[in-house]
Amino acid sequence: MFSNNQKNLKNVYGSHKNIPHELVLKMHKFALDLKKKGYGQRTIAREIQNVFRVNLSENTVSGWIHRHTIPFTNEKTQFKPKPIPPKKELYDFYLKKKTSASRLGQKYKVSTITAINWLVNHGIKVRTHTESMNTPHIKKELSELRLTKPTKDYMNLTPEKAYILGVLCGDAYIDNNFVKLEIRKDIDFMEEFLRCFKKVYGLDYTYYYYKPRNSYISNVNSKIICKDLLSYGKFRTKDWFVPQCIQDSGSMKIKSSFLRGIYDSEGHVAKDRIDFTSLSRRGIRTSSNLLNQLGIKHRIYKYKRYFTLGIYRKEHRSIFKKLIGFTIKRKMERLK
Repeated sequence: MFSNNQKNLKNVYGSHKNIPHELVLKMHKFALDLKKKGYGQRTIAREIQNVFRVNLSENTVSGWIHRHTIPFTNEKTQFKPKPIPPKKELYDFYLKKKTSASRLGQKYKVSTITAINWLVNHGIKVRTHTESMNTPHIKKELSELRLTKPTKDYMNLTPEKAYILGVLCGDAYIDNNFVKLEIRKDIDFMEEFLRCFKKVYGLDYTYYYYKPRNSYISNVNSKIICKDLLSYGKFRTKDWFVPQCIQDSGSMKIKSSFLRGIYDSEGHVAKDRIDFTSLSRRGIRTSSNLLNQLGIKHRIYKYKRYFTLGIYRKEHRSIFKKLIGFTIKRKMERLK
Protein backbone atom coordinates (compact mmCIF):
# COMPACT_ATOMS: atom_id res chain seq x y z
CA MET A 1 0.00 0.00 0.00
CA PHE A 2 1.48 3.34 -1.06
CA SER A 3 0.88 6.86 0.21
CA ASN A 4 -1.08 9.05 -2.21
CA ASN A 5 2.08 10.77 -3.42
CA GLN A 6 3.94 7.52 -4.08
CA LYS A 7 0.95 5.79 -5.64
CA ASN A 8 0.48 8.52 -8.25
CA LEU A 9 4.18 8.65 -9.09
CA LYS A 10 4.26 4.87 -9.39
CA ASN A 11 2.14 5.17 -12.52
CA VAL A 12 4.96 7.14 -14.14
CA TYR A 13 8.05 5.29 -12.97
CA GLY A 14 6.66 1.76 -12.81
CA SER A 15 7.81 1.17 -9.23
CA HIS A 16 7.92 3.40 -6.19
CA LYS A 17 11.51 2.25 -5.62
CA ASN A 18 12.57 3.97 -8.86
CA ILE A 19 11.27 7.39 -7.82
CA PRO A 20 14.14 9.74 -6.95
CA HIS A 21 13.38 11.34 -3.60
CA GLU A 22 15.19 14.46 -4.74
CA LEU A 23 12.83 14.83 -7.72
CA VAL A 24 9.73 14.47 -5.56
CA LEU A 25 11.01 17.08 -3.12
CA LYS A 26 11.85 19.44 -5.97
CA MET A 27 8.33 19.08 -7.35
CA HIS A 28 6.90 19.66 -3.89
CA LYS A 29 8.88 22.90 -3.48
CA PHE A 30 7.96 23.94 -7.03
CA ALA A 31 4.24 23.42 -6.25
CA LEU A 32 4.44 25.48 -3.05
CA ASP A 33 6.20 28.30 -4.88
CA LEU A 34 3.45 28.38 -7.54
CA LYS A 35 0.80 28.33 -4.81
CA LYS A 36 2.32 31.50 -3.31
CA LYS A 37 1.93 33.14 -6.71
CA GLY A 38 -1.80 32.36 -6.69
CA TYR A 39 -1.97 29.39 -9.05
CA GLY A 40 -4.58 26.64 -8.54
CA GLN A 41 -3.98 22.91 -8.28
CA ARG A 42 -4.96 22.22 -11.90
CA THR A 43 -2.47 24.75 -13.26
CA ILE A 44 0.25 23.56 -10.88
CA ALA A 45 -0.21 19.93 -11.95
CA ARG A 46 0.08 21.02 -15.58
CA GLU A 47 3.22 23.06 -14.92
CA ILE A 48 4.82 20.13 -13.06
CA GLN A 49 4.14 18.02 -16.12
CA ASN A 50 5.72 20.63 -18.38
CA VAL A 51 8.82 21.22 -16.24
CA PHE A 52 9.52 17.77 -14.77
CA ARG A 53 7.79 15.54 -17.38
CA VAL A 54 5.85 13.84 -14.58
CA ASN A 55 2.12 13.23 -14.98
CA LEU A 56 1.25 14.08 -11.37
CA SER A 57 -2.43 13.89 -10.41
CA GLU A 58 -4.37 16.91 -9.14
CA ASN A 59 -5.18 14.96 -5.95
CA THR A 60 -1.49 14.78 -5.07
CA VAL A 61 -1.01 18.48 -5.78
CA SER A 62 -4.10 19.25 -3.69
CA GLY A 63 -2.60 17.31 -0.79
CA TRP A 64 0.64 19.26 -1.04
CA ILE A 65 -0.84 22.76 -1.28
CA HIS A 66 -4.10 22.45 0.70
CA ARG A 67 -3.57 19.66 3.26
CA HIS A 68 0.13 20.45 3.70
CA THR A 69 1.17 16.87 2.93
CA ILE A 70 4.96 16.48 2.83
CA PRO A 71 6.37 13.66 0.67
CA PHE A 72 7.87 10.64 2.47
CA THR A 73 7.06 11.86 5.98
CA ASN A 74 4.95 8.78 6.66
CA GLU A 75 7.22 6.10 5.18
CA LYS A 76 8.08 4.69 8.61
CA THR A 77 4.48 4.20 9.65
CA GLN A 78 2.45 3.72 6.47
CA PHE A 79 2.80 -0.08 6.49
CA LYS A 80 1.59 -0.50 10.08
CA PRO A 81 -2.07 -1.56 10.06
CA LYS A 82 -4.52 -0.19 12.58
CA PRO A 83 -5.21 -2.59 15.49
CA ILE A 84 -8.67 -4.22 15.22
CA PRO A 85 -10.98 -3.06 18.03
CA PRO A 86 -12.52 -5.73 20.32
CA LYS A 87 -15.59 -7.55 18.99
CA LYS A 88 -17.86 -6.33 21.82
CA GLU A 89 -16.89 -2.73 21.14
CA LEU A 90 -17.73 -3.02 17.43
CA TYR A 91 -20.90 -5.00 18.22
CA ASP A 92 -22.17 -2.30 20.59
CA PHE A 93 -21.47 0.56 18.17
CA TYR A 94 -22.67 -1.14 14.99
CA LEU A 95 -25.65 -3.24 16.14
CA LYS A 96 -26.84 -1.72 19.40
CA LYS A 97 -26.24 1.96 18.65
CA LYS A 98 -26.91 1.51 14.91
CA THR A 99 -23.73 3.37 13.96
CA SER A 100 -23.00 3.12 10.23
CA ALA A 101 -19.82 1.52 8.87
CA SER A 102 -18.70 4.89 7.49
CA ARG A 103 -19.12 6.46 10.94
CA LEU A 104 -17.13 3.59 12.43
CA GLY A 105 -14.39 4.35 9.93
CA GLN A 106 -14.42 8.01 10.93
CA LYS A 107 -14.32 7.10 14.63
CA TYR A 108 -11.26 4.85 14.24
CA LYS A 109 -9.70 6.92 11.43
CA VAL A 110 -9.80 4.17 8.83
CA SER A 111 -11.66 3.69 5.55
CA THR A 112 -15.23 2.39 5.42
CA ILE A 113 -13.97 -0.78 3.71
CA THR A 114 -11.54 -1.41 6.58
CA ALA A 115 -14.34 -0.98 9.13
CA ILE A 116 -16.53 -3.44 7.19
CA ASN A 117 -13.66 -5.95 7.06
CA TRP A 118 -13.32 -5.70 10.85
CA LEU A 119 -17.01 -6.52 11.26
CA VAL A 120 -16.76 -9.48 8.88
CA ASN A 121 -13.62 -10.82 10.61
CA HIS A 122 -15.46 -10.71 13.96
CA GLY A 123 -18.45 -12.55 12.46
CA ILE A 124 -20.77 -9.53 12.79
CA LYS A 125 -23.38 -9.48 10.03
CA VAL A 126 -23.06 -6.39 7.87
CA ARG A 127 -26.30 -4.55 7.07
CA THR A 128 -27.61 -4.47 3.50
CA HIS A 129 -28.03 -1.12 1.75
CA THR A 130 -31.77 -1.10 2.48
CA GLU A 131 -31.19 -1.91 6.15
CA SER A 132 -28.56 0.83 6.38
CA MET A 133 -30.97 3.42 4.98
CA ASN A 134 -33.40 2.62 7.80
CA THR A 135 -31.03 3.40 10.66
CA PRO A 136 -31.90 6.48 12.78
CA HIS A 137 -28.69 8.32 11.85
CA ILE A 138 -29.24 7.97 8.10
CA LYS A 139 -32.92 8.90 8.39
CA LYS A 140 -31.95 12.05 10.25
CA GLU A 141 -29.35 12.99 7.64
CA LEU A 142 -31.81 12.41 4.82
CA SER A 143 -34.47 14.50 6.52
CA GLU A 144 -31.98 17.37 6.75
CA LEU A 145 -31.50 17.32 2.97
CA ARG A 146 -34.15 19.90 2.29
CA LEU A 147 -35.76 20.03 -1.13
CA THR A 148 -35.21 23.76 -1.55
CA LYS A 149 -37.67 25.15 -4.08
CA PRO A 150 -36.75 28.08 -6.35
CA THR A 151 -38.98 31.11 -6.06
CA LYS A 152 -38.64 32.13 -9.73
CA ASP A 153 -39.51 30.59 -13.07
CA TYR A 154 -36.06 29.21 -13.85
CA MET A 155 -36.74 27.16 -16.99
CA ASN A 156 -35.61 29.80 -19.51
CA LEU A 157 -31.98 30.06 -20.59
CA THR A 158 -30.70 33.48 -19.55
CA PRO A 159 -27.20 35.05 -19.56
CA GLU A 160 -27.00 34.43 -15.81
CA LYS A 161 -27.81 30.74 -16.19
CA ALA A 162 -25.32 30.52 -19.06
CA TYR A 163 -22.66 31.97 -16.74
CA ILE A 164 -23.47 29.34 -14.09
CA LEU A 165 -23.16 26.59 -16.70
CA GLY A 166 -19.79 27.99 -17.78
CA VAL A 167 -18.46 27.92 -14.21
CA LEU A 168 -19.74 24.35 -13.82
CA CYS A 169 -17.55 23.41 -16.80
CA GLY A 170 -14.64 25.00 -14.96
CA ASP A 171 -14.09 25.39 -11.23
CA ALA A 172 -17.48 24.42 -9.78
CA TYR A 173 -18.63 20.90 -8.87
CA ILE A 174 -22.15 19.49 -9.21
CA ASP A 175 -23.90 16.23 -8.35
CA ASN A 176 -27.55 15.32 -7.77
CA ASN A 177 -27.73 17.11 -4.41
CA PHE A 178 -25.56 20.21 -4.41
CA VAL A 179 -23.37 22.65 -6.33
CA LYS A 180 -20.05 23.62 -4.79
CA LEU A 181 -17.53 26.32 -5.66
CA GLU A 182 -14.26 26.61 -3.75
CA ILE A 183 -11.68 29.32 -4.43
CA ARG A 184 -8.70 30.75 -2.59
CA LYS A 185 -9.14 34.35 -3.69
CA ASP A 186 -11.14 36.44 -6.18
CA ILE A 187 -14.19 37.01 -3.99
CA ASP A 188 -15.66 39.00 -6.88
CA PHE A 189 -15.85 35.73 -8.82
CA MET A 190 -17.68 33.98 -5.96
CA GLU A 191 -20.12 36.87 -5.51
CA GLU A 192 -20.96 36.95 -9.23
CA PHE A 193 -21.57 33.18 -9.21
CA LEU A 194 -24.01 33.50 -6.30
CA ARG A 195 -25.61 36.63 -7.77
CA CYS A 196 -26.51 34.61 -10.86
CA PHE A 197 -28.15 31.92 -8.68
CA LYS A 198 -30.26 34.62 -7.03
CA LYS A 199 -31.19 36.07 -10.43
CA VAL A 200 -32.13 32.68 -11.92
CA TYR A 201 -33.63 30.82 -8.96
CA GLY A 202 -34.58 33.63 -6.55
CA LEU A 203 -32.61 32.10 -3.68
CA ASP A 204 -29.90 33.71 -1.57
CA TYR A 205 -26.72 31.71 -0.98
CA THR A 206 -23.61 32.71 0.91
CA TYR A 207 -20.00 31.59 1.14
CA TYR A 208 -17.72 30.97 4.12
CA TYR A 209 -14.01 30.89 4.86
CA TYR A 210 -12.49 27.42 5.33
CA LYS A 211 -9.28 27.88 7.33
CA PRO A 212 -7.67 24.40 6.82
CA ARG A 213 -7.38 25.06 3.07
CA ASN A 214 -7.30 28.84 3.24
CA SER A 215 -10.22 28.95 0.83
CA TYR A 216 -13.75 30.27 0.41
CA ILE A 217 -16.59 27.82 -0.20
CA SER A 218 -20.22 28.15 -1.30
CA ASN A 219 -22.74 25.29 -1.31
CA VAL A 220 -26.05 25.35 -3.17
CA ASN A 221 -28.07 22.53 -1.61
CA SER A 222 -31.09 21.89 -3.78
CA LYS A 223 -31.99 18.76 -5.71
CA ILE A 224 -34.36 20.79 -7.90
CA ILE A 225 -31.63 23.23 -8.95
CA CYS A 226 -29.14 20.42 -9.53
CA LYS A 227 -31.62 18.49 -11.65
CA ASP A 228 -32.27 21.57 -13.75
CA LEU A 229 -28.57 22.31 -14.33
CA LEU A 230 -27.65 18.67 -15.01
CA SER A 231 -30.32 18.54 -17.71
CA TYR A 232 -28.08 20.77 -19.86
CA GLY A 233 -25.21 18.31 -20.21
CA LYS A 234 -22.06 16.91 -18.60
CA PHE A 235 -19.72 18.89 -16.37
CA ARG A 236 -16.89 16.51 -15.48
CA THR A 237 -13.27 17.47 -16.08
CA LYS A 238 -12.69 15.08 -18.97
CA ASP A 239 -16.09 15.09 -20.70
CA TRP A 240 -17.68 18.53 -20.27
CA PHE A 241 -18.88 20.40 -23.35
CA VAL A 242 -20.80 23.53 -24.25
CA PRO A 243 -24.53 22.70 -23.86
CA GLN A 244 -26.27 22.35 -27.20
CA CYS A 245 -28.85 25.02 -26.34
CA ILE A 246 -26.03 27.55 -25.90
CA GLN A 247 -24.38 26.52 -29.16
CA ASP A 248 -27.72 26.93 -30.94
CA SER A 249 -28.78 30.12 -29.15
CA GLY A 250 -29.39 33.21 -31.24
CA SER A 251 -28.28 35.42 -28.34
CA MET A 252 -24.64 36.51 -28.48
CA LYS A 253 -24.98 37.64 -24.87
CA ILE A 254 -25.78 34.09 -23.75
CA LYS A 255 -22.76 32.74 -25.63
CA SER A 256 -20.53 35.48 -24.16
CA SER A 257 -21.80 34.86 -20.62
CA PHE A 258 -21.07 31.14 -20.87
CA LEU A 259 -17.54 31.82 -22.10
CA ARG A 260 -16.98 34.35 -19.31
CA GLY A 261 -17.87 31.62 -16.80
CA ILE A 262 -15.26 29.35 -18.42
CA TYR A 263 -12.56 32.01 -18.54
CA ASP A 264 -13.26 33.23 -15.00
CA SER A 265 -12.67 29.63 -13.90
CA GLU A 266 -9.84 28.47 -16.16
CA GLY A 267 -8.66 31.50 -18.13
CA HIS A 268 -5.10 32.79 -18.05
CA VAL A 269 -3.96 36.21 -19.30
CA ALA A 270 -0.37 36.69 -20.46
CA LYS A 271 1.34 39.53 -22.29
CA ASP A 272 0.70 38.04 -25.71
CA ARG A 273 -2.30 35.75 -25.26
CA ILE A 274 -5.48 34.72 -23.48
CA ASP A 275 -5.92 30.98 -23.05
CA PHE A 276 -7.38 28.13 -21.06
CA THR A 277 -6.45 24.46 -20.87
CA SER A 278 -8.63 21.39 -20.43
CA LEU A 279 -8.60 17.61 -20.60
CA SER A 280 -11.89 17.65 -22.52
CA ARG A 281 -11.36 17.59 -26.30
CA ARG A 282 -15.10 18.11 -26.83
CA GLY A 283 -15.14 21.01 -24.38
CA ILE A 284 -12.31 22.79 -26.22
CA ARG A 285 -13.87 22.11 -29.63
CA THR A 286 -17.33 23.41 -28.68
CA SER A 287 -15.81 26.47 -26.95
CA SER A 288 -13.88 27.10 -30.17
CA ASN A 289 -17.21 27.08 -32.06
CA LEU A 290 -18.57 29.79 -29.75
CA LEU A 291 -15.47 31.97 -30.25
CA ASN A 292 -15.83 31.58 -34.02
CA GLN A 293 -19.45 32.71 -33.78
CA LEU A 294 -18.27 35.81 -31.90
CA GLY A 295 -15.65 36.52 -34.56
CA ILE A 296 -12.67 35.82 -32.28
CA LYS A 297 -9.83 34.03 -34.07
CA HIS A 298 -7.77 31.59 -32.02
CA ARG A 299 -5.68 28.44 -32.14
CA ILE A 300 -5.93 25.01 -30.48
CA TYR A 301 -2.93 22.88 -29.65
CA LYS A 302 -2.38 19.71 -27.67
CA TYR A 303 0.32 18.71 -25.22
CA LYS A 304 0.04 15.09 -24.09
CA ARG A 305 -3.50 14.76 -22.69
CA TYR A 306 -4.17 18.49 -22.44
CA PHE A 307 -5.80 20.79 -24.98
CA THR A 308 -5.20 24.55 -24.94
CA LEU A 309 -7.29 27.18 -26.68
CA GLY A 310 -5.34 30.40 -27.18
CA ILE A 311 -6.25 33.88 -28.49
CA TYR A 312 -3.04 35.51 -29.76
CA ARG A 313 -3.76 38.40 -32.11
CA LYS A 314 -4.06 41.75 -30.41
CA GLU A 315 -7.18 42.78 -32.32
CA HIS A 316 -8.96 39.58 -31.33
CA ARG A 317 -7.91 39.95 -27.69
CA SER A 318 -9.59 43.35 -27.91
CA ILE A 319 -12.78 41.74 -29.24
CA PHE A 320 -12.61 39.25 -26.36
CA LYS A 321 -12.32 42.11 -23.86
CA LYS A 322 -15.32 43.87 -25.40
CA LEU A 323 -17.67 40.88 -25.81
CA ILE A 324 -16.62 38.49 -23.02
CA GLY A 325 -14.12 39.90 -20.53
CA PHE A 326 -13.66 38.74 -16.96
CA THR A 327 -15.67 39.13 -13.78
CA ILE A 328 -12.39 38.72 -11.87
CA LYS A 329 -10.89 42.19 -11.54
CA ARG A 330 -7.23 41.14 -11.46
CA LYS A 331 -7.63 39.23 -14.74
CA MET A 332 -9.54 42.11 -16.35
CA GLU A 333 -6.87 44.59 -15.28
CA ARG A 334 -4.16 42.40 -16.74
CA LEU A 335 -6.14 42.10 -19.97
CA LYS A 336 -6.42 45.90 -20.18
